[in-house]
Amino acid sequence: MKIKLLACLAVFIPLGQLFAADNPPPAADPFAGAFFPPELVLLARDRIGLTPEQQAAFRARLEQAQPRSEELRAKLEHETAALAALAKPERVDERALAAQLDRVLDAERELKQLHVGLLAAIKNLLTPEQQGRLRELAKDGGASLAEETRRRITAKVERVKAAAQKLAAGGGDPAPIARTMETKVRPLLEGGKPIEAEAELDRLLESTEPKAK
Repeated sequence: MKIKLLACLAVFIPLGQLFAADNPPPAADPFAGAFFPPELVLLARDRIGLTPEQQAAFRARLEQAQPRSEELRAKLEHETAALAALAKPERVDERALAAQLDRVLDAERELKQLHVGLLAAIKNLLTPEQQGRLRELAKDGGASLAEETRRRITAKVERVKAAAQKLAAGGGDPAPIARTMETKVRPLLEGGKPIEAEAELDRLLESTEPKAK
């Protein structure tokens, strides 16, 4: 089995992707510096002292918004493709084009309203002190926080590796652990999703280290 590769998986976290949503917005953006990307809040949850109650409420809002966000994104893509199709002929139906443009703008507005509402809800879950800490952490673009996350995930990968080796030494079958690492954890790390990858690692550790905290 490829258990020797497990400790290397953490190198696949693309630092630039972790805070892509936190890049400085245009100067005209009315929300500049007002909100916190969900990824930043989750990665910094220990540093800002996010309580279990706050984490539960945070995840509930994300889970509530995600299906609608995906639906609206698909709708926007569909309407945009239809708009492009109407604009391509040599002679354009102006009324049809204008009507389709309205549908595109409506979809964009719905999506922006959903996202701004989610960001506002997340901000309202945080105390003023937590918001201040987040702003400090975001000053370097999240680089220090991303490195801290990388180290934490690497340590958890090592723990999973040790648990698998211990299981094998005792005559057990470590294949399910290796399979989870290869089919779930590694794709998430390579896809720049450290939060989801760490959640998978935590689930693995709960099953392999029942007493670990």
